[in-house]
Amino acid sequence: MEKTLASSEYAQFKEEFKKEVVKKCVIKRFIEDLANYIRAVDESVVKFHAQKMEEINEVLSSLWEQVYHGSDIETIQIKSESAGENEKKKSYNYRVVMHVGGTEIDMPGRCSAGQKMLASILIRIALSDVFCDKCSIIALDEPTANLDVLKVENLGDMLADIISARCANNAKMFQLIVITHDNRFVEHLRQLCRPEWVYSISKDDAGLSRVKRHRNLEDATMREG
Repeated sequence: MEKTLASSEYAQFKEEFKKEVVKKCVIKRFIEDLANYIRAVDESVVKFHAQKMEEINEVLSSLWEQVYHGSDIETIQIKSESAGENEKKKSYNYRVVMHVGGTEIDMPGRCSAGQKMLASILIRIALSDVFCDKCSIIALDEPTANLDVLKVENLGDMLADIISARCANNAKMFQLIVITHDNRFVEHLRQLCRPEWVYSISKDDAGLSRVKRHRNLEDATMREG
């Protein structure tokens, strides 16, 4: 048997066996290193998520104190809770809470339409501040839809306060884009913010968009008419 195994016919099998053993050890070590890497990435993602949620709530709390004039709601926050995890990803559930008299209460269904609107706008601004630090932009598409006259005016007051609060912080670039067909709402904002110029966008007979600059909204409306 020993002579047979020592023959040239079987000599190459010994070298191949060594190679396979080395290959197996390398693959085993690679799998261990990959598992450690995946675990480190998962831990980093969880840490990053917690850090960003803390930053968002800090901005949100600051904005709420600056803009909200009521005394019933002290501040609002976004709460994140683990919704379970599997081999591929970790998921979260999010909810908006308000602090009333030191007690944390879920906001949906327990606040007015105006408070709900303000919270939704401030949450967007907070997200924009945290994730787009150098280019904080928020766009509102027809925000006055389904709102009565009083709520429209309240919304305008809130937006004016938000603009004032954002402009006071010169370190932050901030742009607010409001898309609306409600001329009364636009006029209310103009009276509150007092811009030097008002720009109107209209289409000419060829279907091309034209941007015109006006001193006031009435002038823009008359020329469009």
